[in-house]
Amino acid sequence: MDLKSDKAKELTKNDIFRELKKYLTEQLDLSRRKSVDEDSFSLPAWSEFQAYQLGFQKALSKLYNLIPDQGEDK
Repeated sequence: MDLKSDKAKELTKNDIFRELKKYLTEQLDLSRRKSVDEDSFSLPAWSEFQAYQLGFQKALSKLYNLIPDQGEDK
């Protein structure tokens, strides 16, 4: 018996949305911290690093906004 799939069966749609939003928020915060980390300013390709981080943040934000609020599961 696969414990992981048993646990997944117990999750409601709202639980999954909440976990996805939590994960996306954590990744967005991490990317923002990387962008302003003092060590990143010494990178030889700093502008490319910043462009990548901004694009990554935009993609995460768009995904976050696609996930319905928990109040919509009725």
